Amino acid sequence: MRSKFKWIFTLLLALSMQFSFAQEKTVTGVVSDKTGPLPGANVVVKGTTNSAQTDFDGKYSIKAKQGDVLVISFVGMTDASIPVGASNVVNAKLEAGIGLEEVVIQTNLGYFKKDANKITSAVSTVSGEEFVKQAPSLAFTNALQGKAAGVQVTARNGMPGQGAYVTVRGNVSITGGYAGAAYVVDGAFVSETEASAIAPGDIETLSVLKDAAAAAMYGSKGGNGVVVITTKRGKAGKAKFEINNSIGFTERAPDQNMKLMNGAQKLQYEFELGEGPGATSTPEELLMLQSFEHNWEDTLLRQGALHNFNFSVSGGTEKSTSYFSLGYNKNEGIIKGIDGYHRITGAFSNDYQATDWFKIGMDVRGSYEVNTLPRDRYNAQNPFAAMVWYNPYEPEFDTDLATGELILDADGNPTYNLTHAGFPIGEALRNNPEEVRFFRIYARPNIEIKLTKGLEFRSQYSINYERRQREAFTKPGSVLDQFVGDPTAPGSKTDSGWDNIDNQWTNSLNYKFKLGENHNFSATALYDWTYTNFRSYSLSRKGFIADLPTSGTVSTTVPFTTRTEEAAYGILGAIDYDYAGKYLLSFNIRKDWASLLGQNTNSAVAKGGSIGWVLSKESFFKFKPINFLKLRASLGELNSTAGVDRYANLSTYVSTAYTSSGSGTVYNLDRIGNTSIAFEQAEKLDIGLEARMFKDRVAFTASYFKDKRNNFLFADVSTEGAQWNITRNAGDWEAKGFEVELKAFAIKKEDMNLSFYVNAAQFDRTINKLNAPTTEAIRAFTINRVGYSPDSFYLVRYAGVDPTNGDALYLDVDGNVTNVFNSDDRVLLKDKTQYAKYEGGFGMEFEFKGFDVSTDFVFKEGNYTYNLRYRDLLTDGVTIADNQVVAALDYWTPANTDAAQPAPLQLSGVDNNQDSTRFLEDASYIRFRNLNFGYTFDKKILKALPLDKVRIYAQLQNLHTWTKFHGDPEVGIGNGESGTAIPGQYAGYSYPTVKSVLFGLTINF
Repeated sequence: MRSKFKWIFTLLLALSMQFSFAQEKTVTGVVSDKTGPLPGANVVVKGTTNSAQTDFDGKYSIKAKQGDVLVISFVGMTDASIPVGASNVVNAKLEAGIGLEEVVIQTNLGYFKKDANKITSAVSTVSGEEFVKQAPSLAFTNALQGKAAGVQVTARNGMPGQGAYVTVRGNVSITGGYAGAAYVVDGAFVSETEASAIAPGDIETLSVLKDAAAAAMYGSKGGNGVVVITTKRGKAGKAKFEINNSIGFTERAPDQNMKLMNGAQKLQYEFELGEGPGATSTPEELLMLQSFEHNWEDTLLRQGALHNFNFSVSGGTEKSTSYFSLGYNKNEGIIKGIDGYHRITGAFSNDYQATDWFKIGMDVRGSYEVNTLPRDRYNAQNPFAAMVWYNPYEPEFDTDLATGELILDADGNPTYNLTHAGFPIGEALRNNPEEVRFFRIYARPNIEIKLTKGLEFRSQYSINYERRQREAFTKPGSVLDQFVGDPTAPGSKTDSGWDNIDNQWTNSLNYKFKLGENHNFSATALYDWTYTNFRSYSLSRKGFIADLPTSGTVSTTVPFTTRTEEAAYGILGAIDYDYAGKYLLSFNIRKDWASLLGQNTNSAVAKGGSIGWVLSKESFFKFKPINFLKLRASLGELNSTAGVDRYANLSTYVSTAYTSSGSGTVYNLDRIGNTSIAFEQAEKLDIGLEARMFKDRVAFTASYFKDKRNNFLFADVSTEGAQWNITRNAGDWEAKGFEVELKAFAIKKEDMNLSFYVNAAQFDRTINKLNAPTTEAIRAFTINRVGYSPDSFYLVRYAGVDPTNGDALYLDVDGNVTNVFNSDDRVLLKDKTQYAKYEGGFGMEFEFKGFDVSTDFVFKEGNYTYNLRYRDLLTDGVTIADNQVVAALDYWTPANTDAAQPAPLQLSGVDNNQDSTRFLEDASYIRFRNLNFGYTFDKKILKALPLDKVRIYAQLQNLHTWTKFHGDPEVGIGNGESGTAIPGQYAGYSYPTVKSVLFGLTINF
């Protein structure tokens, strides 16, 4: 019995000990290295999300059980794994880990990742932090400006939410559009507009694939370069939260090198020329007009409010990780009377490692945006045209010239002054509202299966849905309605929009293996399929009984819809080899089929190969200042369908009413199809060097590139009739140049860092061949001709002012001086195009004891723009009713023979306001793009708070521009509704560049 009791007692004691061992307890300790405590080290209970960070003194506290393992890590140190024993104290001393030159940095190429040190192609990578620094630029494409060598970025205009034109290595489109890069987000293609669903704070990295070796894997969509975006994802560990909130304001950036006349100057100008109120008003009326003096820019524009908010949380276990974000952006814009731009973004991703061999993931991302827009046309309905055309002595509201009192309507409200233009833009902004809404959502389920050692299968299906809705309402009784409306059915409203669905299914097999110790192989086979379905509609009504856009009573047009579809698929084979990370080889081959092209020409093969040699790994390389040196070269052939409209390979017809009353239907030829249209081909060569020096304090990359385009695509007049166009393969052209990227740390210490960066590229472009029947192609102010750059300006040469009589002088086609303008005297102006010869960016970053300052500058040199806006404001009396620039006052008279401007129309009888090189201007510039400064609070201050990081900051954008151009030299869209011609070809009245100031707070916990 006694023995039995002892046995039971022993069992109970063992159970109680086991129970005590299983009890969670508080474990504390200090993490240090050989120099002392390590603040910010991570302490994780292995296999759980339970984690902690060391404080400023290297101390931590965490809940754990006896038998658990603490994994302690710090950047640049070797991880320590320490079991929890009976003691409640676990200290750790970490040892120095691998050097930076040994860290494997993965660069995402879209379909797969590669070790950055082993990449043998031309790739520029920008971190997500760079996009957050430029919060006012809600489209990430704007934030890319000046950040990657060889990537040309030009803002379309300054409208809130607007993106930018992005081209790679001097690529242009001779079709009349622009040869934009393709966009890949997390392994799936998106359109440029769809990419705006991505909040800048959700971007982890952005890589630009610039040569054939990198872009060949994307086939016909990679011909113009590829922008690969990797979004943030969850990581194993405790949940990490971030809140970023900023508020500020935006205003119009001032014009450079030009000033409008004030009221007194304009009235005096009119008096001298004998035309206008300055010449016809009584002295009393002139005094009254001068008393109305005001700046129309102040009347129509404002400082717009900015507000950006973003919340994110990420974390998970070793098996399942998630990331979630939600953002809101508001940009009122700079126009009074309209609401501006609002956007909501959201993202969720989850990766679940179900078993050792099976992983499943899901990405969902979306946005909803509303933008109230002004008209972007070449008349007074555009506020940016009206504010410079209206005279400063014209008041906004009708005023009695005798008494100076406002003229009121029957309800006692002031009436808008029609001005000399006959249209009051202030009234139109309030009574002719236009709103555009976008809804975008993406879904990307994916699976990864490890079939055997080194062999992995991945499948991803991507659905991108985008809806656009536009409502344009002309209120009954508004000025515009009185001009163009129907008195029997006042008011009108147009609803239009479209839906677009992109489907992409990508399946790949990747096999990685080694032969011996040093021979490393990676082989990929891939198939992808894309299908796009587009629908659009438009309908209009009139007859509204109030100011509300409810249903109209009468249909004004026959509602119409359109539908287009497009499909493509391709297969890819790729192999990468390296010998001990020293000798590198890569090769891709892909075949594509595209429904856009002719039946017998709808397939083509793209291929690209590259080699590399890491000299710094050679035993003979003893030059210690250089710790990494790689030579690389690539060559390949790509294909492109950019610029080909859907059904360009088919002749299409449209149906119209047979009679004016709408009875009957007739089909008319709409377009001549080209059944032989084929892929545009791009032969790309790249030779480069990459180096890191002085223990990674300096990083340098240099490349020479050549891109030869064969059978480029061109929209030309059909030989079957000038009223129809046809898209065809029209000839060959090439772009070549050099690019460099440099980043250097001048100071690199524990509590202070100072670094500088420079990105720059030089471009040359030449047309080598034009196929018959096209011998040259004129596009507005430019021409395409063999032996010269694409889109060389084509104008009559201006030769100044004849001092004897004030005539404008020109050069005829033979170079002889004449005072007779003749458009037949236009000549090609060599080396004068809208494309910059040099382009890039530079800046610095400085950090000291929690304070940080960074600057970004961008520049372009060698580009020209036809300044249509300046021509309209310096018309030599032709449009004397409009306001003019002060420079117009310096005109020729017998007493002013050395004047800058010719004699005005009223004095000479000659219209000198002609399209000539007089208004072709050098649009080179340097812009102070960004200034950011902030302060991150010391962890000692946050010690008592459950916060990891708190930073306050200020961001200033577009502070100043240095240029000789009259106005804003960064020109994308000239006039959106009146034809954009070619991006940057002419400066018109589109939404101007804005400057902004933001103050913000970031909290991490």
